[in-house]
This record gives sequence, structure tokens and C-alpha cells, in this order.
Amino acid sequence: MLQEIPGAAYLTRAQNHGDACVWCSKVDSEGAALAPLGGAGGWRPYGCAECRTVRLTYVRAYADWRRHVLDCESCRTTWCHDGWSLALTHKIAYEATGKSGGVVCACGCRLSRTSRRLRPYVETMFALRYSHTGACHGREAAPAAPSDVLRPE
Repeated sequence: MLQEIPGAAYLTRAQNHGDACVWCSKVDSEGAALAPLGGAGGWRPYGCAECRTVRLTYVRAYADWRRHVLDCESCRTTWCHDGWSLALTHKIAYEATGKSGGVVCACGCRLSRTSRRLRPYVETMFALRYSHTGACHGREAAPAAPSDVLRPE
């Protein structure tokens, strides 16, 4: 299973060493019930149950939408009914994480969450990135946001 974890460079010392949730910074003493999220070497990120559930829902919604777009001829140029439903499910899950606003596509174009040009990035599943249909008006190869990196659980 994949989950979204912020990169170590964007976390506090407590978050990097498993003493605080990587998303909300709560600690065990605050009733957060921290659980390990993986990690390697000395990096031991932990997350609270509430944040982990929200983030897993977000990743699953993205993966479901991406899988549909890969298999749907219509969704390569515009959303079909199922694609629209999956895109809205993803938008709701995205907003539940506390994120807001539009997204920056892999090419650098900015699009709203409800733009019918917005697509999940289909080149790789190891980053929650986006692409679009139609002509590109953005800069090339915009870097992924720090919290958009996926790690195996």
C-alpha cells in the first residue's frame, strides 16, 4: 500500500524521529496514537490514526481516478461520467487533507481542481502529480510539492 508522507527536509526533528505526527504534529501524549509509516536508516516517520486515514483516502481516490484515466478513451480528452465522479471524489479527499486551491501540473500549468483539463499524471504512480489535456501554457518540469511524494507502507 502506498501513502503520502512529507519529505524529511520539510519535517521537524520530532516528526523525523517518530515523536510527532508528520501531518498534524500531535504527539502520543496528546492522544494521537502514533503509528509507524515506514522509513529507512534513522528516519522513522509516524502518523496519527486520524491523519493517516485522511491521507490514505486521498491516495486511494487519486489511484482510482488515475486507473480509470489509463483505461478510458474519453478521459484522454475530456471527462466521461465516471471520470467526473472520480475527479470529484478525489477533490473532496484532497480538500479533507487541509490542502486547497488549484494544482500545478507536471509541466507547470496551474489548473483548478474542477477543470475538465485536469488529469492524474499517468507516467508514474510514485508521485501525486497532475497533467492536463490540450495545449500547455506552463513552464517545463515543475517540481512536485514536498508532500506529494509517495512511500510504500
